[in-house]
Amino acid sequence: MSDFAEALTMAVEASGLSLERIRRHLELRGLQVSLSTLSYWRRGRSRPERPESLQAVAALEEVLRLAPGELMTKLGDRRPRGRWLERTAALEGIWQDAAIDLGRTISRVERLLPVPAKYLTVRDVVVIGPDRREVELRSSAVLEAFEDGVDRILLAKTADDTDHSPGEIIAMKSCRVGRVRTDEENRLLVAEIILDRVLRAGQTALVDLSFVSDPGADSHSADRRFVRPLRHYVLEVEFHPDAVPVRCHGFTCSDPAGPEVDTGDLWVGTTASTHLVVHDAQPGITYGIRWEWE
Repeated sequence: MSDFAEALTMAVEASGLSLERIRRHLELRGLQVSLSTLSYWRRGRSRPERPESLQAVAALEEVLRLAPGELMTKLGDRRPRGRWLERTAALEGIWQDAAIDLGRTISRVERLLPVPAKYLTVRDVVVIGPDRREVELRSSAVLEAFEDGVDRILLAKTADDTDHSPGEIIAMKSCRVGRVRTDEENRLLVAEIILDRVLRAGQTALVDLSFVSDPGADSHSADRRFVRPLRHYVLEVEFHPDAVPVRCHGFTCSDPAGPEVDTGDLWVGTTASTHLVVHDAQPGITYGIRWEWE
């Protein structure tokens, strides 16, 4: 259990208030926080990160008669955004504030150099199962070589706070998985993806992959961060008919330690799916979809 979850649990128990009463107090202050969200915060299954959620934490300190900042300081640094990362340039430094030593893991992939190639378009499809947990992320991409001789790329996959592990990467078609290295301490997986042919400068290749998830709790968001500019990025989330959220919205984040920017509500259609389209995606920016179950 995190420091925040432990402090919140102790404060709630000391107050004698039920979560419903607490939710009502927040509502009277103009803050909408669901019972399930409050429960997740108490149990450490999720943590407040959005600006609205941080406002609710400040209000909780008042409702629970705590000193200002007593809960807020327990949150610590904001966790880095960008669960799925592509490597067509050096991965070192992509999470400047995350204190994750990628170099150690990458060095075990036997001296692979930065790949002289870039993605032109990427489409990610995140699949959510009936238990509200992420099943997999299917990714289809078009890759263009800068130089002659490109025959592989390097991908990194990290685990979310509630994941059991980073899961695994499976090649679907037009490529195959080569060497794979994991870093259990940092919950990181690095995989070599070998193309079906050697590219010359200006030539393109298709890369179709499945990132199999290993979640330990309900999923609440999907996002991706690129290290080079991208012409078109499409992120789609497919929900199981028995697990459709009450609200979805897009967001961006330019700093792993900074706040998310809400880019607007997203419609969940009759097929229980929603999507986000980004033109000219910029390097270092996280683009994602977040949803609320209740």
